[in-house]
Amino acid sequence: MGVPQIVLLSIFCSIVFLHLLGEFLYDRGFENVKIIRYLTKPFLIPLLLSFYILTTTLLNWWIVIALVGGFLGDVFLMVPDPKEKKLWLRFGLISFLLGHIFYVVAFILIANDFSHYQWWSVFLIIPFVIGAIIVHPRLTKHTGDMTMAVTAYIIIIALMGISTTFLLGFGTTTGFVLLYVGSWFFVISDIINGIGKFVIQFKYERVITMFTYILGQLLLVLGIIHL
Repeated sequence: MGVPQIVLLSIFCSIVFLHLLGEFLYDRGFENVKIIRYLTKPFLIPLLLSFYILTTTLLNWWIVIALVGGFLGDVFLMVPDPKEKKLWLRFGLISFLLGHIFYVVAFILIANDFSHYQWWSVFLIIPFVIGAIIVHPRLTKHTGDMTMAVTAYIIIIALMGISTTFLLGFGTTTGFVLLYVGSWFFVISDIINGIGKFVIQFKYERVITMFTYILGQLLLVLGIIHL
């Protein structure tokens, strides 16, 4: 990793720290720090994307588009929904959904003919399936007219996690582990966010959601780079 990459990663980590600090202080009742959250959030994924582009030796455009989906989702979820119509929430959900789909496509294409596939990695799929089965009924009973969209989202994010298992045996073990763990942090982030949006709002939900989301995205990028 060269100097430009180290500098960019340092800037990214600094912005992440400021954003999480803003989220934490806002939850503590300091409403005047809301500006910190809004100023830092739009830079998170662009900085991570720039780091990926500068660091990777083989640029994968599906990964680029997946990160762009995450960026658009971040921006849409920042916009207040007038009269609780959840319009921008829907746009955000669609953007993240597309981001997950592009990750799935990227991982499948990287696996290529699956000649390196390890049969026992099927056991790594089970937690994603069980997680989706547990979360779906508990979440969708609160989602109203967005139930179909949320159901589709749960299925796709589970598939995103499952698709990382296709890469076991392909490339390096380090790359695979980073991808698999990263997908789990992403799943956890979405579960927490879903609970906060549809079921019940709880203290520090945004801090936990953003921490797991950013860590998930970072690990996915590092996994692709080290694969």
